[in-house]
Amino acid sequence: MKLADILRRGAADSPDRIAVTHGERSITYRELLQNSDRLAGYLRQSNMPPGERAAILCENSIEYAIYFFAAALAGYVAVPLDSSLKPASLKFILRDCGAKILLSHVKYIKIIGQLQDDDCPIQRYIFDRPWKGNNLSGPSGILTDILNTEDDDNLFEKLVEDIDRIAPPDCMTHDRLPACPDELAAIFYTSGSTGKSKGVMLSHRNLVSNTVATVEYLKLTPRDSIICILPFYYIYGNSLLLTHILVGGRLVIDNRFAFPQAILNTMKKEKVTGFSGVPSNFMILLNNDNFTSDGLPGLRYLTQAGGAMAPMVIKKVMAAFPDREIFIMYGQTEASPRVSFLPPDRLEEKLGSAGIPVPGVMISIRDEDDHEVPPGEVGEIVVFGDNIMLGYWNQPEEQSEVLKNRHLYTGDLARRDEDGFIYIVARKKEILKVGGNRVSAREIEETILKHEKVQEAAVVGTADDILGEAIRAVIALKDGVQCDPDEIRNHCRTLLATHKVPQYVIFLDSLPKTQAGKINKQALKSI
Repeated sequence: MKLADILRRGAADSPDRIAVTHGERSITYRELLQNSDRLAGYLRQSNMPPGERAAILCENSIEYAIYFFAAALAGYVAVPLDSSLKPASLKFILRDCGAKILLSHVKYIKIIGQLQDDDCPIQRYIFDRPWKGNNLSGPSGILTDILNTEDDDNLFEKLVEDIDRIAPPDCMTHDRLPACPDELAAIFYTSGSTGKSKGVMLSHRNLVSNTVATVEYLKLTPRDSIICILPFYYIYGNSLLLTHILVGGRLVIDNRFAFPQAILNTMKKEKVTGFSGVPSNFMILLNNDNFTSDGLPGLRYLTQAGGAMAPMVIKKVMAAFPDREIFIMYGQTEASPRVSFLPPDRLEEKLGSAGIPVPGVMISIRDEDDHEVPPGEVGEIVVFGDNIMLGYWNQPEEQSEVLKNRHLYTGDLARRDEDGFIYIVARKKEILKVGGNRVSAREIEETILKHEKVQEAAVVGTADDILGEAIRAVIALKDGVQCDPDEIRNHCRTLLATHKVPQYVIFLDSLPKTQAGKINKQALKSI
């Protein structure tokens, strides 16, 4: 079973159900499969061999779903791109993975124009609609034109005719998983400890196995629908896409989270059964009186991941939804992404826990000598299962640090209680989780140091009820100069994605050092 078979399975079971709703637009499973196949056929005409990378620069939309599954149907490797990245970061990713195809919305044409140089690897572009001008490095196609081609009358039946052999419906559990290949299916780029983005290579087996396991513990059915506020280029958002398509459920897209009431209105209008978010999403919505069981009578469950959520916030969610299932989850992009979940019936008893392993995943807590520690002692979370990544694209040294004998060394420190429930204590590496986004402290430090007035800079995380973790920059200025926090933030804003701009900026005469002369970040955390 491959990624494309997830759509084929959902379409075979629910051909005339709505697959995706976005505003006033909707697309059925039959239409989504046929349109994805049309685009796949068009892409294959370029004669690029299977395994080529197809980058997707697109906000959540019906087009994104078509692009993602078309890449899978064509045999290409999908590379979802963070649309908030600056052109320099996008250039790095495209060059790093050697993407030859770019599937995009016209709204990003100015950014794409800034990617054009002699090193741009893109050889073919697809846009959702026509636009004026063409300064691109390769030919372009228009999705609306491609989808207007006529199909064989029996195309849909041909597309799903063998799906029961590949993925029979009664095999959709982790212990009866259909055969899935280990060939590369997608690359999700995420911040590395050095500040350079890492391409997490996920196979068909990785993504399909974790999709099936998540469907199993969430008990998803064709009757379920999910409000999609998390971007699909983010692995958590991608999980929503795959799980609901597999079961023939419905994805309801609303990209207006800056207007929380609009999101709640959509949830109520569309009668969604599920809500998934990172801690900051929950904190913002909890300030609205309509974010309750009474305000959202159709809601069946809520899921949270993307960083630890404070127990105080969890209690508020429980109070707002006393009769709904609430799943607290833990994962990493490198685990496709889900590692553990806290069963809703244990939520109050095990408040603060990241739960137990998802079906088909094994977790051990190990000390520095790689020995499993007893309950109550702190060690590193190590994960094994079909969900563990193939590795990092073009970064063997980084890969060797975290991937050993197919086991993922997460860098997260935790303890396990006598019942086997995991409690995360801290992170070994300096990767901050800000509103569900992984952020490299070093990348921000290097950006701040580019400011002409800055002598030294260090970035640490600080607890934040809304973001989960906020960015604190501690800076020593050059002699005789003056600077204010907004000047530093504006400097960062011109070079970094918005979520990487420090929330707090503190100035010191000099930064504390260890005896070895290194900046003492532990001391900075108490300032």
